[in-house]
Amino acid sequence: MRGALLVDPESGRAEPGSLLLEGGRIAARLPAGAAAPEEAEPVDLHGRLLAPGFIDLHHHGRVIFASRAELGEALHHDANELLRHGTTAFLVTTVALPRRDLLETVVAAAEALSAAERPAGATPLGLHLEGPWIAAGAAGAHLPEGIRPFTEAEGADLWAAAAGSVRMVTLAPELPGADALLAQLSQRGIAAALGHSVATAAQVDAAVERGARHVTHLFNAMGALHHRAPGLAGAALADDRLSCDLICDGVHVDARLLRVAARSKREHLVLITDRLDPGPSRGWPLSASGLRDDGTAYRREDGRLSGSRLTLDRAIGNAQALAGMTRVEAVAACTLAPARVLGIERERGTLRPGARADLVVLDDASCVLATWIAGRRVYDAGRATAD
Repeated sequence: MRGALLVDPESGRAEPGSLLLEGGRIAARLPAGAAAPEEAEPVDLHGRLLAPGFIDLHHHGRVIFASRAELGEALHHDANELLRHGTTAFLVTTVALPRRDLLETVVAAAEALSAAERPAGATPLGLHLEGPWIAAGAAGAHLPEGIRPFTEAEGADLWAAAAGSVRMVTLAPELPGADALLAQLSQRGIAAALGHSVATAAQVDAAVERGARHVTHLFNAMGALHHRAPGLAGAALADDRLSCDLICDGVHVDARLLRVAARSKREHLVLITDRLDPGPSRGWPLSASGLRDDGTAYRREDGRLSGSRLTLDRAIGNAQALAGMTRVEAVAACTLAPARVLGIERERGTLRPGARADLVVLDDASCVLATWIAGRRVYDAGRATAD
């Protein structure tokens, strides 16, 4: 892929160059004007931006509205829809559900994730359990009947059902059982994210000492930030051990606080979508009938925010316009930063040789022109189809 402007989240620069791809990976990075091997098939980008494929740590999509029988089809829909927006990998994110419903959802999701054949699409990296171990006082749009403390018995059932597919769990550290949950997540190499919480700063500090390293949708569904009671939001902004993700759609978080987060967290800031895609589902285990689409986000009938319509390509533009981030900083927040949260930064979210050739071609307005997965173009905006 020659004649590109390489957007490198590790160096923090965008500079002319080319990538040599081989076997689904980046074989070499060449400076501008360097000759590629004669046998290489040229793909000329004519100075367009080339970045690592985006990684979404928090994507609900159509999956949460699907029955167990529909879940595989919903996952395929989400994986293919994401290509249009430059997302090449994502976590399938659940919601707080009653114990039996959650277990059935996890079983069906694990089966779909382990399916031998999937259509070409963004790679589902695993599950993000957003709850059920969250605070009722910071539930957001989660259903009260799905919220409860952690018990080791439920944990054992879920880990067995998930068959290793859980990659992240969002939890409230002030709940009974949170210490045991943090210990289990650490033992299993699962990212522990703090969120949907009214924890004090002291409780957050204790959770960090027990292995928490991330915060879910900063400012949303958490206690207020007060100058003498910083809570989760204040503790997260001040602690470099915690990375934070946020929803940069201009609705979930005021632009002034987006700028505060960008300046405070810098390379530890992650952009997510928290996207819903109700689709033509039959409403199991959640019903979409009570959702109102306001053009930017979904809301419950009482006006509460209930997920977004955001995509990561739009988040990059919003981060520049609203949060004052540079293009390279915004791209890093969708690539290298989420990869680091999951410990996969050598494999994804980077342009370094040896990494997967999961790539996105952008125009000057950060609109997606093409998406590549494992060295193969799977989306072309000019044809709006997969190769």
